[in-house]
Amino acid sequence: MMASITITSIVCLFLTWYFWFKARHQERLLLIEKGIEGQTPVKEKNLSLVKVGIVLIGLSVGLLTIHLLHDLGGLNIGDSAGLSIMGISGGISLIVANSAGNSNGRS
Repeated sequence: MMASITITSIVCLFLTWYFWFKARHQERLLLIEKGIEGQTPVKEKNLSLVKVGIVLIGLSVGLLTIHLLHDLGGLNIGDSAGLSIMGISGGISLIVANSAGNSNGRS
């Protein structure tokens, strides 16, 4: 069980890094094509860190919910409820992170 969690975590981290690197590379190429060579504005970097933080908080809330349900006896190890709780909390956190990125300081 622990080995599958470790392998899944490593694969997820690698895929996250890969797609982040690929998107950053494409953004740089786009800036070079437009003739703008420079760094990304600081505001965009901070916003992306906020989005990552929101997703991590959402997933942590899902894990905490699973742990509490397991301790109270309402969730067995083999149940798929744990996976669905993680999916729901991750999905909600992605929606919140997306709406935080779309607002761009507008109220």
